[in-house]
Amino acid sequence: MWKRFLALLCAVVLLGSLSAAFAAAAGSASDPLLSKSYVDDWGQRFLTARQTELQQRLRGVFTDRQREQQMLAVSSGKNGLRMEQLPAGATVAVTEGDSFTLLTGAVTLKVESGTVINATKGREALGGSLTIGERYIACEVASALLTVTEESTILLSGAPAVSRFKDSSASAWFGSAVDYASLRGLMSGTSDTTFEPNQTLTRAMFVTILGRMAGVDPSRYPGVSFSDVQQGSWYAPYVEWGAKNGIVNGMGDGVFAPASSVTREQMAALVARYTGSAGVELPAASGGPRSFVDAKSISDWAVDSVELMRRTGMLTGDEMGKFNPQNGATRAEAATVFRRLDATLAILK
Repeated sequence: MWKRFLALLCAVVLLGSLSAAFAAAAGSASDPLLSKSYVDDWGQRFLTARQTELQQRLRGVFTDRQREQQMLAVSSGKNGLRMEQLPAGATVAVTEGDSFTLLTGAVTLKVESGTVINATKGREALGGSLTIGERYIACEVASALLTVTEESTILLSGAPAVSRFKDSSASAWFGSAVDYASLRGLMSGTSDTTFEPNQTLTRAMFVTILGRMAGVDPSRYPGVSFSDVQQGSWYAPYVEWGAKNGIVNGMGDGVFAPASSVTREQMAALVARYTGSAGVELPAASGGPRSFVDAKSISDWAVDSVELMRRTGMLTGDEMGKFNPQNGATRAEAATVFRRLDATLAILK
């Protein structure tokens, strides 16, 4: 039943996406890009991939791409179809299955790999400036980056990654997470155009963001449980919420150390305690995330939490396979964790 439904849905989407291309040019033997056999082949592979994703969702196994797609569907209510008004300097990363139409403004396209077609004109888009009103489709294992050169409005479908900050490209590993955290009101930029992704986050900031994501009502937590938390401060209600719900334990001797950088192992522990207090069982990540090569350097009290984050894909290691448990968590890392957590919770609801 699910397969038949998904097949029908994808078929409708694909026909709608490609009809303009066929209307503009029928294709020829010398131009296989838009030949019927090419489209049929790509469409079948795309449909198979969507069926595989559905099966993984039913098993409770999610990749970051699937989390992103589900998050967009939940937030937009239109299966990921949305209109974005973006400032100059913003970027959009698109991959296979995404489509985009420039409605106003000026945007350039850089095709990094694969094939992007201009479905309106029925030909391959090699890069350069987009034409207003024309629809583009990323296919054939495509990877491309849109850069906004003046304020623009773009119609997007699929799950393109968007970033409004000049220092956080959408093609960066954290780009879409930064934009999501900003749009959700979880994190703010350090200016209108910058996010400073490599800046570390304080313990007060992290717990506050976690509380905002949880929808905490600050008025319900007027007290303080730690001697170094100032009553009436912007973070006090969220720290108190964390303390009352067993999410925050403090640093010992009745202190919380709000201005100290939150470490990666502390971040893991806070997220694990939050999901535990909410009665949420996080699904395992697909692909079997590898163990951290520096696992022995993780503090005893954080071992179980870090392992949970590893198995569920909430936190990953660096390119060397290290978790770096005592390193301060950066704003980019925190945004990524919150995006993954929020998207997963949206799927599980």
